[in-house]
Amino acid sequence: MKLGQFDLRAVSGGRFRLDGGGMFGIIPRVLWERRCPPDERNRIALDTNCALLRAGEALVLIDAGNGDKLSAKDQSIFALAEGDHIAANLRAAGIQPADITHVVFTHLHLDHAGGATREESGIVPTFPQARHFVQRGEFEDAVANRSHMRTSYRVENFVPLQEAGMLELLDGEAEILPGIRVVVTGGHTPHHQAVLIESEGRTAFYAGDLCPTGSHLSPPYNMAYDLDPLTSLRVKAEYLERAAAEGWLWLFDHDPQMPAARIFPGPRGYLAQPAE
Repeated sequence: MKLGQFDLRAVSGGRFRLDGGGMFGIIPRVLWERRCPPDERNRIALDTNCALLRAGEALVLIDAGNGDKLSAKDQSIFALAEGDHIAANLRAAGIQPADITHVVFTHLHLDHAGGATREESGIVPTFPQARHFVQRGEFEDAVANRSHMRTSYRVENFVPLQEAGMLELLDGEAEILPGIRVVVTGGHTPHHQAVLIESEGRTAFYAGDLCPTGSHLSPPYNMAYDLDPLTSLRVKAEYLERAAAEGWLWLFDHDPQMPAARIFPGPRGYLAQPAE
């Protein structure tokens, strides 16, 4: 779709499944399973909706999905389909990994940064011409694996980028390109960032794991994976209010059916209307 002067599309970084209880935290299963039916292992279907943004000569990718480096055991745990990763799906859309000029990570969990590197006689960057951006605190936490989810940070996904001089560490809000800037939200991780895209009076908001699917629009619907769920609740409510009032396009990073939507006030929080 067009967003002012920008061309915007969603490209999957790989479909997968996660535990439904983990995805909805304190919300009882009897409520969330109506929206997201789980499989026999209590996992719900998710996607990694990476945002691809063409801004003049620049081609910007927001998040990089799961990648193709996970072991057979991990592939089974997360129900990953072979060959379903960001590089393959970009090529299917007519874009080569070397065409990407900028990669912005909301955070460095494996389902957001895994596709940024690949195996080729060792671990190498997937996007060899791209500058990669993440918050400095997020990178430091990732290197130290500061998370209650064991191995959610995997150094092979991001340390090779630093070693190659391709990773730029940010300290707070920053402009990546004119009209594209990151804002620190916290919540899911202490240094989680979202991406605001603005052009010709139109705005899109890539929320990352602040609000992963359209089933998480009600402020209490937060993930058990959030390190600071109270911050997630508060900050998500602030941005949803702005999105509804100002007509933003809201981009969901994990919704398997609705990567983009318009937000409207509802009787119990907010409602999403899929964008075309």
